[in-house]
Amino acid sequence: MDKLIAVKQILSNYPDIIAVYLFGSYIEDKKRARDIDLAILTKDSAKSLVNIYMKLYPQLAELFSPLEVDLLFLKNASLALSLEIISKGKVIYCCNDDIRTDYEYYISGRYMDFSYHLETGYKELYESVKDDLGV
Repeated sequence: MDKLIAVKQILSNYPDIIAVYLFGSYIEDKKRARDIDLAILTKDSAKSLVNIYMKLYPQLAELFSPLEVDLLFLKNASLALSLEIISKGKVIYCCNDDIRTDYEYYISGRYMDFSYHLETGYKELYESVKDDLGV
């Protein structure tokens, strides 16, 4: 059975999971990848991420063996990592496109709002290090 079909069947049993993104080295080079990185977007009302993880991980680990599986809950990721995942990752499962795209717009907007402050901070850090080194 195709692994993507199997993943979709597994994920369809988790009503709190809205979407799953494949990201990382497996997208870039499947032959050299040592793991499968999956980012999980859950409903706001998801009761227990720990329970989802404990039930989902063994199923995915068995499916993708011998590769390691890394699961990340997208709403717990940093803003920069979330943007990286939604912009460069591949959606491999989605049960609600409206919620997924709303989340993507939300993250993109937050990053745009925050990027000015991030750039300013980096410039100040660079200047401070440069001054300390006497360059």
